[in-house]
Amino acid sequence: MGGEVRICGAIAAMGLIASLGLAGAVAAGPAAKGELPSRFDLDCTMQHLVKRRMVKVRTHLRVDLEQRRWCEGACDAVNELTLLADIATLTSPPATEGPVVTHRRITINRRSGKITDQRVATLDQDPVMDDTLEGVCRIGRYTDIDRKLF
Repeated sequence: MGGEVRICGAIAAMGLIASLGLAGAVAAGPAAKGELPSRFDLDCTMQHLVKRRMVKVRTHLRVDLEQRRWCEGACDAVNELTLLADIATLTSPPATEGPVVTHRRITINRRSGKITDQRVATLDQDPVMDDTLEGVCRIGRYTDIDRKLF
């Protein structure tokens, strides 16, 4: 593993998988002895298909399971997350640009470790774009969601 933890390690560090050892917790930062953190950052590298080429995209997420919220990048907007069975779902409100409405959902399968960031744009409720990014993340020390960095 060497410092890089697949997203399944990050989800396990969230306390969703009891079978993970403390390696994920140590990478996430301080927590009480024997306890896995419920707040952490994720540095993600995903890729998606653009004109027949796979293109890498990097993003930084801050996750707070205690308050069921998350944010991305500079944390201009704080959004909700839900946990259901093996799936953590990070959602944000629809973004409107003229007549086009874009819906975004990030899902993390805690068993397989797969992260998917899906964006679907609609025009008059008809889909006009469906972009799916998939990848892995490294868990890092938690940066308070309310703290503005930029």
